[in-house]
Amino acid sequence: MAYNALAGGMLTGKYMDVPAAFDDADRGRSNSNSDNPRGRMDIRGWGGTLYRYRSEAAQRAIVQYSAIAKANDMSLTELSLRWCRQRDLLTTTLLGHSNIAQLKETLAFFKKKDPLSQRTMWDIDTVHMQNRTPIFSNERIGRYFDGEGLIGEPIP
Repeated sequence: MAYNALAGGMLTGKYMDVPAAFDDADRGRSNSNSDNPRGRMDIRGWGGTLYRYRSEAAQRAIVQYSAIAKANDMSLTELSLRWCRQRDLLTTTLLGHSNIAQLKETLAFFKKKDPLSQRTMWDIDTVHMQNRTPIFSNERIGRYFDGEGLIGEPIP
C-alpha cells in the first residue's frame, strides 16, 4: 500500500519554486504562506513533522523526477501516481486531496491505460537509488550540534 503517494504535496511540484513555509528563509513570504497554505507543507505542525519529504536528498530527487515527467510530457503528479499504479506488488494507493478538482485530476491519471515505459520506470528507480532514505539525509549540520537531527531523532 502506498500512503502519502505525493509526499505531502512535494511531488505535485508546488514547492519547487517557493519552498515550504517551514523552510523558507523569506520570513514575510513564509508567514504569508502559513496564513494561506498551498498545502500541508505550509502548515507549521505538518510541515515540521514531514521533514523527510523536504530534506536535501528529497529535494534533489524531486527535481530529477520533475525532469523525467517533463521528458514524458506529463506533470510530476501524474508521473508519481502512475508509478504507484504500475508497481507489481502495490495494490492500493491512499490519496489525499484538498479539493474536488485535485481528486478529478488524480482519477484521470488512474484511468490511463498505457503503462509508463520501462525506460521511464528505470529512470525513476535510478533517481531513487541515488537518493535513498531521505529521512536520514541532513546536510544542515555544522561541526558542533546538539546530538539531535532535524526531526528530533537522537544521534550518537
